[in-house]
Amino acid sequence: MLNTNFPKVPPSQKYMKTNNYHVEFDLDFKRNPYKGKLIAIEGIDGSGKTTQAQELKKYFKKNGNGTFFTKNPTDGEIGKFIRQILRGQKHFSPISFQYLFVADRAYQQSEISEHLKNGHMAITDRYFWSSVAYGAQDRNIDFSKGNGEVLLSSFGILSTYYQFIVPDMTFYLKISPETALERISKERDSKDIYDQKSKLVNIAKGYEWLINKFPEEFTVINGERPIDQITKEILSKLK
Repeated sequence: MLNTNFPKVPPSQKYMKTNNYHVEFDLDFKRNPYKGKLIAIEGIDGSGKTTQAQELKKYFKKNGNGTFFTKNPTDGEIGKFIRQILRGQKHFSPISFQYLFVADRAYQQSEISEHLKNGHMAITDRYFWSSVAYGAQDRNIDFSKGNGEVLLSSFGILSTYYQFIVPDMTFYLKISPETALERISKERDSKDIYDQKSKLVNIAKGYEWLINKFPEEFTVINGERPIDQITKEILSKLK
């Protein structure tokens, strides 16, 4: 006689199918092959990265070095469009938004390469590293969980920057989200889409994840101090 006393399966699981795959990554960063040097300043909004990038630009120009300054997003057409999204003037899906950053940085690469070939000091206010911290935030990835989804998403984002030149040095200005919001409220007339404490907390965790994964690529600087002290430390590390 046929046994029909099967365990009952919840309706929500009857047609559910999951596939689990083991995935490994090797990221091949393109090292700077030119005589010029590429320096990146990273940090959450309000960390002082723009100020420090400008201070470095002034210092190297004053000391007779050819200097190229750039930022993310750029001042190009794609960069201007990105800034409209950041200000909430236009709305894009998070994934589409991050691809705009890829396109903007791809355009930027030709400029950076040309200046590095000429032996210039290229200083960038943010670089492709920030795409992980901010891109994962757009995808609602929780870095505190430290699971496979974080790894897959983060390495997937970095893979879009394959063969981009990795900076000779990347300085991460570390500040608390509370300090960041206090500075933003004083320095800006309007906030952008990331200027919320919950978002800044997760973005900061994204940077911490990057620093743990790629410790040789980052130099962490205490960004809570006066501007001149931070600049002095950065210059001492560069020397």
